[in-house]
Amino acid sequence: MAKWNGKSRGSVSGIKVFVFFINNFGLRAAYLLLCLPVPYFVIAAPKATKALFYYFHHRLKFTVISSIFKIFQTYYVFGQSLIDRVAVTVGKRDQFTMNFDGIHHIKELIKQNRGGILFTAHIGNFNISRTFFEELGNETTINMVVTDHEHKDIKNYLESVTGKTKLKLIVVKEDLSHLFQINEALSNNELLVFAADRSGEGKHMKTNFLGEKSQFFEGPFKLAALKKLPTLMVYIMREPNYHYHFYARKLEVEHHQPQEILKGYLQNLEEMVKKYPTQWFNFYDFWD
Repeated sequence: MAKWNGKSRGSVSGIKVFVFFINNFGLRAAYLLLCLPVPYFVIAAPKATKALFYYFHHRLKFTVISSIFKIFQTYYVFGQSLIDRVAVTVGKRDQFTMNFDGIHHIKELIKQNRGGILFTAHIGNFNISRTFFEELGNETTINMVVTDHEHKDIKNYLESVTGKTKLKLIVVKEDLSHLFQINEALSNNELLVFAADRSGEGKHMKTNFLGEKSQFFEGPFKLAALKKLPTLMVYIMREPNYHYHFYARKLEVEHHQPQEILKGYLQNLEEMVKKYPTQWFNFYDFWD
């Protein structure tokens, strides 16, 4: 099973160019600018491009020509998502619309004040969730547990542009210090967010995803089973005309077993991947 290396591509100078275009020429001009770097990344990142081709052609069964087209589209949509992430926090929020599908699940979870677990994935644009949660007008602390994080200079620059987010990051570390942070968050009745569609060093659970065996970190699913906390699946998906669709679904389980929770999560994720195939930003050989 191939492992995610935890590194993101890009540079501060490149992001600064897009911020300049957003502020001075608008979103449409920033999107148009993406036509320049997209072909470069298709060629300069052969492993990621090859992994995307396998995903589209072998797992989703698109034709060869259609798969090639969708590779370019995926890089482009990924760039749009990064631009939107900055835009919503630099005065362009009113240019976007969002409908909330299952919002009552989130409100019920917050109202219970006993903590909870939110499963998401590297799909759509969960990075703009800070805007969504801040608009809810609540004081609940949201902790996102991550294994792959941006280069520090990129992260610092984005924070200088967009401001610090209330969304706290708990980075998974080899010394397991993140476990203390997770337990502390749960003891404070806070919410934990896991983008649970990754593998890497550590223990895994193996199961079918899109018709082929793949591995997933077992930690999030064992935690959900052990704590028996309310668990939701949440995604924020990009749609045409500056519109986002927020999905929240309750994970219904009978026995609170890790494998059962993983199965429920993947069933929902497969639905999202098939509905939004170019928004699963999986730039590595997921199935090896």
